[in-house]
Amino acid sequence: MKNNNYQQLTRTFQRLSRFSHLSSIASWDMFTMMPPGGSAARGEALAEMSVLQHQILTDKKGGEWLAAAADEDLNDVEQANLREMTRHYQQATLLPESLGEAKSLAGSRCEHAWRTQRPANDWQGFSANLKEVVKLSREEARLRAEAKGCTPYDALLDIFEPDMTSARLDVLFGDLKSWLPELLAQVVEKQAQRSFVPPQGPFPTATQRELGLEAMKMLGFDFNGGRLG
Repeated sequence: MKNNNYQQLTRTFQRLSRFSHLSSIASWDMFTMMPPGGSAARGEALAEMSVLQHQILTDKKGGEWLAAAADEDLNDVEQANLREMTRHYQQATLLPESLGEAKSLAGSRCEHAWRTQRPANDWQGFSANLKEVVKLSREEARLRAEAKGCTPYDALLDIFEPDMTSARLDVLFGDLKSWLPELLAQVVEKQAQRSFVPPQGPFPTATQRELGLEAMKMLGFDFNGGRLG
């Protein structure tokens, strides 16, 4: 088979994509629709899914396929795919699966408790849950930083903005600081010269839904492939 190693990787990442799809749906349902009594079990199921995905992604066979695929005859798109697959593999192998499971469980517990803590103004209770999330995030940052030889902040930044560093951000924000305040002042002055009619709510849920559907139609949303929750 041509590019056998690349094809093996493609099948593996297709599996991961399907698991991620299911996790996203289960998470959305838990956050928006699920009664309080079901959140603990759903959180455990999502954590188990996180462990499964980590096991698939960090399997040593995947590392072997990645190394071998680098020598295969790949087109530009396939080479780009291989770079991204390699990056995902390298990011995942920096962390133990137990940390991913713990983060998933802690995040679910924190979000679920926040639903009742916020209206009750229970910041002390929220703090206890949030501390666990922060502790685990710091542990992740420490492990990533040690492996990459960088600061914890840069280690986490690289997840969301590949190859970005705090040093490069200082340059970017330094440039913004040189001209953005003046532009904002001009915008504020311009807006002050125009009348503005603020929306008068509250607005019925049905009306909001109708507006959302109209906006989705304008954007060309395929209602055969999805729906408005």
